[in-house]
Amino acid sequence: MHTEAHIKMVADTLLPGFLPKDPNEKNLVFHFTLPPNENYKVSYLKTAKNEWVFSSSEKVER
Repeated sequence: MHTEAHIKMVADTLLPGFLPKDPNEKNLVFHFTLPPNENYKVSYLKTAKNEWVFSSSEKVER
């Protein structure tokens, strides 16, 4: 299992590809896979300064 810091680092790197087109959106959730086959769901919240901040992650069993 990967550490929370590693998951956040990967999620932050992937974030630009998942940004919503709607500027009013305040929550963002997306999934990704880390080798060898671990799937994660991450959540971000938009701050008052319009910055996306990592909120949480959870391992997803498939």
